[in-house]
Formats: sequence, structure tokens, C-alpha cells
Amino acid sequence: MQRLRRGTSLFGSLAAPQLKKKALNSWAAVQDTFFSTKDTFERHRVVFTVGTSIASVATAWAGYSIRHYHETKVDQRLESIERAMKDNYQFEHGEIKKIVGRESSSTAACIATAAMPWVGEVEDGMQIGSLEGSR
Repeated sequence: MQRLRRGTSLFGSLAAPQLKKKALNSWAAVQDTFFSTKDTFERHRVVFTVGTSIASVATAWAGYSIRHYHETKVDQRLESIERAMKDNYQFEHGEIKKIVGRESSSTAACIATAAMPWVGEVEDGMQIGSLEGSR
């Protein structure tokens, strides 16, 4: 009770050592996690490098396939427009819109656009991995 009369609280006198201990324990846990993760990456460097290479090839193949599919669809549309124009010179604007009138952006274009930043990140990871491997 003497502590309470002097103006310091009972919680204030006990809190500082406990906070310091908790802070040190938290910092030690962060360091342990960092070093174990670093050790895992260093031990499995080849696996990660091969994995990112395979992912890069798969992404490039998927992008090529989507682009080829999209190009085929565009060619089919252009051929149908060409046939319509050759068959009938007297057609209305609505008929052209009916032939061409689909979505303004295709699913293939959206997927290809969304995949490009990921491809860049994979390539950056491969470059970093090759730099770390040469050390």
C-alpha cells in the first residue's frame, strides 16, 4: 500500500519488467522465424529455381495458347464479315453490328493482361535466385 500512496500504481511497477520480457520474447520469435525461413530457402535453392523456371515456361505456354485461341476467333469473325460483304453490298448498319457485335474485350485478352505482372515477378525471382546462386 505504500506504493499507492507515493503516486505510482501497482500495475506500473510490475508492467515494465513484464513488457520488456514480452518484447524480448517477441523479437526472439521473429528472429527464429526469419532464420528458419532463410535456412529453408538456402537448403532448397535448386528446387525453387527449377520450380520458378517451370512456372515461367507454363505461363509462357498458357499466354501463347490464349493468344493463339484469340487470334483464331478474330480471324473467324473477320472471315464472316468478309463473306457477308461479298455476298451482299446493300446491307444496313444494324446488320454489321449483328455480325460484329460481341463483347468489346475478350476473356482471352483479360487473362493475358492479368497474367503479365505475375510473369514479371517470376522472372525477377529467377534473376535474384541466379544472383544468389553465384555467390
